[in-house]
Amino acid sequence: MCSKKISPVLCILLASFSISAVAEMPLVSPLDAGYDADKLSEADSELKALYYDGLIPNYVVAAAKDGEIFYSSALGAMQIGTGANVDIYTRYQVASMTKPLVSVVVFKLIEEGKLALNDEISEYLPEFADMFVAPGGSLENLEEANRGITILDLITHTSGLTYGTAVTGQGDVAQLYDELGPYNTCNSADENMDVLSQIPLVAQPGTEWNYSVGIDVLGAIIQVVTGQTLFENIDKKILQPLGMDRSTFQYSQEVADSQVAAIAVSPLAGATALGRVDGSDIDWKISHDGNPFLSCGPTSPDFKFESGGGGMTMSVHDYLVFLSMIANGGTLNGVQILDSSSVDMMQKEQVQNLNYPAMIGNNVFGAGFGIALDEDDASVVDYYTWGGIFNTGFWINPSDKSVGVIATSVYPGRYNQTISLEEKFDEARFSD
Repeated sequence: MCSKKISPVLCILLASFSISAVAEMPLVSPLDAGYDADKLSEADSELKALYYDGLIPNYVVAAAKDGEIFYSSALGAMQIGTGANVDIYTRYQVASMTKPLVSVVVFKLIEEGKLALNDEISEYLPEFADMFVAPGGSLENLEEANRGITILDLITHTSGLTYGTAVTGQGDVAQLYDELGPYNTCNSADENMDVLSQIPLVAQPGTEWNYSVGIDVLGAIIQVVTGQTLFENIDKKILQPLGMDRSTFQYSQEVADSQVAAIAVSPLAGATALGRVDGSDIDWKISHDGNPFLSCGPTSPDFKFESGGGGMTMSVHDYLVFLSMIANGGTLNGVQILDSSSVDMMQKEQVQNLNYPAMIGNNVFGAGFGIALDEDDASVVDYYTWGGIFNTGFWINPSDKSVGVIATSVYPGRYNQTISLEEKFDEARFSD
């Protein structure tokens, strides 16, 4: 807080300097960070091959440690055949990588005494009282939910909610998600929650891990608890304090044209392959036609729903800042976002004895982050991670507090290289 001896103008300038200083991530050599530069020189080889084979339109990879970037690589344009090349400041639709930010806001509200993990969500969204369950997603054997859904259930994906068939949902219930669209950006949060509350759960709350729209519900609860939009909460509690200025749900068409990587679509999702374009030797097997996510998108005047489960557009640089804060126990460059105890909870499995689907590999789940376990010793955490449907992903390595992000922009999610990249960085790290 500025004293009376400091002019208001100088006070504002000092505050602005403080925020920008937090966002700054100096560039250092791999050696300075404890990594072998020669081994990292080929870290993006698989992505490069995918790019020149016309399967991804671009990519950015970057890694940081102690708030300093020690590796970055980028290739391709923001839109195939035109526009500026991508870099760490290019904005990407990060989809489900939005979820960890919403989870951080939830834990911040818990620290402030405004939420508790054992709160039943019907306290904030009454329409979710007295839910029905369709075990396994089948509508043939409906039963009543034996208890209410809690905040913990939502943040750990054990609520019984699910997704539509395009993500991970299966059975009759997933078909209902497809038909009714309970996370439609053309509808308000209230409208989406009303629809979602009428669809049966696929399991009794707290009993199964099912990847779900639960974080979208958390976003709606955050709005009820605070009286502010989800973005206003993320902005106030995370983005502004850390100086993350390229992270939003909505943006202008001018920003879209000059700063955002356009989503390319595979023929698997109905697009016609672009083929050869002027000035390029690449035979593109993807295109920008047939994008299923254009309706009420981030630039649309009809956009209404800030999806906590998958709606943000962020730069790789911004996401490195966010991850660096998490890796450092909730604080970055003297700015505290969360208590270290909250970060610890987010990175520990909160619900025991769950059977996880094959889709998440050798992982379990905490309260906002996937936890990749060591393949030789399941009691040891290898890294924390998650990704998005447009082939984005990240990792946090607890052994040296390094973080990494991979971003490209193609649907569906077939070419995510997060696991491969994390392994390459492991191999390049000098031993203690």
